[in-house]
Amino acid sequence: MTHAHLSTHASDRVIRPLAAALAAVLGLAAVSANAAPLTLEGDYIRVGISDYGTLGSGGATSPGLLHDPTGTSTFGVNDYITPGTPHEGFSLVSDQFSFSQNDNDGYSNFGTASPTLLVGPDALGYANAATWSGGNAFLSITNSYFFNPGDERILVTTKITALSDLTNLAFARSVDPDPDVNTFGSYSTNNQRGNLLFGVDDFIGAEGPSTGLTLAIVNLNGDVYVHGTQINGSCCSNIDPNDVLANPGGVTSVGDHGLNMAWRIGDLTTGSFATINYAYAVGDRIGTVGGDGGAIPEPASWLMMIAGFGLVGAAMRRRRLAIA
Repeated sequence: MTHAHLSTHASDRVIRPLAAALAAVLGLAAVSANAAPLTLEGDYIRVGISDYGTLGSGGATSPGLLHDPTGTSTFGVNDYITPGTPHEGFSLVSDQFSFSQNDNDGYSNFGTASPTLLVGPDALGYANAATWSGGNAFLSITNSYFFNPGDERILVTTKITALSDLTNLAFARSVDPDPDVNTFGSYSTNNQRGNLLFGVDDFIGAEGPSTGLTLAIVNLNGDVYVHGTQINGSCCSNIDPNDVLANPGGVTSVGDHGLNMAWRIGDLTTGSFATINYAYAVGDRIGTVGGDGGAIPEPASWLMMIAGFGLVGAAMRRRRLAIA
């Protein structure tokens, strides 16, 4: 069951404009929710990294995540993330704090900060690499993103460091893909858990019925942590990681639904950390997307590389727009 404090999309449409108006009255309008997003581009992928630590440039600002299946850097108007009420984000929960989230459309329970480019050894040999750090009173979190020009997936490493003892900690990533909206006016996607290459707990993807454009989240962490996926009827909100893990639900759906993957980290003592490795994969065939990422290390070698990656995080919805 999702937590009651998750706001409804209708209330978002009221609360966020009121907050913006209040900020203007108080002279706070200069504080931008999208301070300094980065754009990373390869042959197949053009993506923003927001100051919320998510994919996307913040809200409906382009690029969210663009994909050219031809590999010629010819990016059209079909954006996976920006149509309607944009949604890409992450969430955490533990015994010490309630459901908390960051979302590229405005939630920032773990703060906002400008993402930074990674170069030299910190880029781990990738041409496109960026990192972001945030946190709350209980933990720090760092999300880092890597891909090469010829890759069709963005490798992500999330490092969570305990600032105090934590129990029953869980983490989730969530996205609402909308590849067909800008060309065909439809928010509906064909959604599925698992494909020909990955099991239902390691893969969740959505395909645009008209464009064929496919976005998926793929687990690259092996079985280091208990993990699972869920197709959720709430198109554009993070949901409690415990709900994803406890209620996987059906394997397929058709509709404007959200994709969710979660990991149960368990207990962390003060100063210890957990590292979760996964990918956002794009393609034009949902049955095989996620397995053709070019010169990308397999999960075992990826884990070895990340073990030496010493970045430590600093403590620092949508009711769909009606189509005319």
